Amino acid sequence: MPAKLWSKVRRDDKPNFRTLSTAQAALALEILIYLPMRLQNLISLAFDVHLFLREGPGATSTLEIPASEVKNKRPIEFDIPPHIARMLIEYRDRIAPKIIGRKPDRLFVNPDGTPKVSQTLAWLIRRLSRKHAGIELSPHKFRHLAAKIVLDDSPGAFELVKQLLGHENLKTTANFYAGIDTRRAARHHHRLLQQEVEKDLPRLGRLPRKRKGERRN
Repeated sequence: MPAKLWSKVRRDDKPNFRTLSTAQAALALEILIYLPMRLQNLISLAFDVHLFLREGPGATSTLEIPASEVKNKRPIEFDIPPHIARMLIEYRDRIAPKIIGRKPDRLFVNPDGTPKVSQTLAWLIRRLSRKHAGIELSPHKFRHLAAKIVLDDSPGAFELVKQLLGHENLKTTANFYAGIDTRRAARHHHRLLQQEVEKDLPRLGRLPRKRKGERRN
């Protein structure tokens, strides 16, 4: 969905306030999918304050939020995936200036350049996810989705989820996500068994045909 929204933005030859909102929704969705954070931190993201974008082969862009701006006083530090970094650079340097008349200081701004409020961004995410994906997702649900993806792949990896979501202690993470871990672990076990079976199938091949009159042990 974010890719489709972004493609729509790039095709718009007469960008306006709707183009700006669509671009911001695509960026918000990509960030929440790959870098799950709380809405109050998402809405406050600013270029060269929290978003450090670098171009060129091998360059690493980063997202850095100091502890003083985070709910539980734990700093947030992510490497930004290259495709999101490219989107952010295009938005900052080419898309947003066509609408607000200058490069934006913050990621989420109104057409007049003033900061967008969190309620508006949350509404935009819910509306577009319902319209284009058929489900309504609040920004916070992306944090639960991130935990599910990690734990489905690695049952019991609560420390990893704790680090990803920036929880203050492991107990918080375990209390939130341990409810279905037995079933999750069983599914993971089944997948591992199936992988082993599939690896052995080519080696085992088919049983040889029984010759006429021959008894098979």
